[in-house]
Amino acid sequence: MRQRRRNRLRSTCRASLGTLLMCLHFIAAPVARAQDAYNLTGLPLYPNLTSVQMDRLTKTDAVGHWCMRFAAETFDSLELVEDWYRKALPGASETDLNHDERYKGYFKLSGIKLGIGIDSVTVFRTADQSHTSIELFRCSQAKK
Repeated sequence: MRQRRRNRLRSTCRASLGTLLMCLHFIAAPVARAQDAYNLTGLPLYPNLTSVQMDRLTKTDAVGHWCMRFAAETFDSLELVEDWYRKALPGASETDLNHDERYKGYFKLSGIKLGIGIDSVTVFRTADQSHTSIELFRCSQAKK
């Protein structure tokens, strides 16, 4: 009986160690591949991402739209990422983020917002950032 318990404990420990090592691999992975990202927005993902996060909850914007947000970062230059999104979203309206209310609180901000209907993509960098930030917003119409 004791021998069975020891064997079960050893199996459990081996399985736990394997799980731990697999988790450490994902935590320490330096690059988040776009195809592996959990992106519910359906908006295009820049291919060279270093971190990604899909918000768990939708939030309302200033005019009552319910929006889900996907945030990501890359070490690629702001200009490179802006150009990639301009090509990925032809016909999108473009706004300098320094003229967008939502981003007025940022210090020394550079970037753009590309609008596609009520959805948008923002690409920006502040003077103290070593990375370029990307936010994708998929929104639904406000309820009347």
